[in-house]
Amino acid sequence: MSKQFISKKNFYDSPLEDGSAVSAELRRDCYAVFACRHKFCRDVCPVYLEERAEGGTSYGFHSALLAVSEGHGVLSEMVDTSQLCLECGACQLRCPNTLYTGDFYGQTTTTIDLVRKIRRDLIAQGTPPTNWENVDKYIQEDLDREKTAGDSMVRWAEDFDLPVSGQTMMFVDYFNAFQTTDVPRSAVKILKKAGVKFGILDKPFPTLGELYESDKKLWVSFAKENCKKLKNAGAETVIIVNPHDYIFFTSEYPKYFKVPFDVIYVTDYIWSLYEQGKLLFENEINIKATYHDPCTLNKQSLSWEAPRKLISAIAGIKFDADDRVTQWDYCCGNGLNSFKRLLPDVSYKVGLKRLSLAEELEVEQLIVACPHCLDQFTEVQTKSGSSIQPVHILDLVIKAAGIE
Repeated sequence: MSKQFISKKNFYDSPLEDGSAVSAELRRDCYAVFACRHKFCRDVCPVYLEERAEGGTSYGFHSALLAVSEGHGVLSEMVDTSQLCLECGACQLRCPNTLYTGDFYGQTTTTIDLVRKIRRDLIAQGTPPTNWENVDKYIQEDLDREKTAGDSMVRWAEDFDLPVSGQTMMFVDYFNAFQTTDVPRSAVKILKKAGVKFGILDKPFPTLGELYESDKKLWVSFAKENCKKLKNAGAETVIIVNPHDYIFFTSEYPKYFKVPFDVIYVTDYIWSLYEQGKLLFENEINIKATYHDPCTLNKQSLSWEAPRKLISAIAGIKFDADDRVTQWDYCCGNGLNSFKRLLPDVSYKVGLKRLSLAEELEVEQLIVACPHCLDQFTEVQTKSGSSIQPVHILDLVIKAAGIE
């Protein structure tokens, strides 16, 4: 799946700072993008399409670092440029280095990893990306929660009487557990309706992508602890309800250690239940809707079919489906990690553009499969007064299956 597009480059692990030399491997990596005359990355970059800030494109970012390697600047001069990436993955998927030479040379364009590396290096030398203090506050919230004793981590599920072990486990991160609790609750109701026996962790560790960008060592240690706890709980299959976690479990964790169980996203799992006849859609839902692909599922995991199949299986929905490749230049505006807290105004513009594209289809609802997309679109819709109503796909499954 995503591993054919995202490969670990060990030379990214060598830290940079003002005045230090850029390795030959990193320079060559940057030059491979700088030498491109097509600049396809600009065509699919939501930030570039809104702001025309070329420094935030894959071409611009690699070129800026190449200039540093040639002595035409220093790392700290990239503090503003380092803000501009959503980490949506469109550029590295569309890059000719990935499309045409990746399979042959075994190395593709990995803009997301490079952006994370530069942000970490800037933070390490005391010149963090502009507005990083907003991200630090957000990270600290999760670190404080991790230290909290008691059952606060699973309060969202206190009325479900779920075990904390099982061959099938559902992993719920802090964002879902504390901010978008309706999403994991809906997933639990659906799985119970289908007769699935599963458990949840009583106290997971943070999976926050923002922490990955600032303290990789701590983030990886939390990742290992989560996988260890899931394995000790008996997990053979782990269902993920946040696509940000899905890309971590399937593409990021394997860069550092072996994940000892199968990982499946909740929409893929629910579709399999429907195919097996364990879940029936008995009710019609009379709406006109389109679907928004989460960047982590569509562009980074190449997982786009199950949500569309689920929507099409529900009677009454007039479904106007955007092509998944067309959506390479779409994003909700939240970004994979820190973008929204670094550039909230641009985040809003990107989100509003996506709602406007849905309005052009004359639909009533924009269906999402990501809690971050739901949170972002709800905020943008409220602020803008857009006629488009964002709705999570699990809410529609709940109604179609007649679940109370």
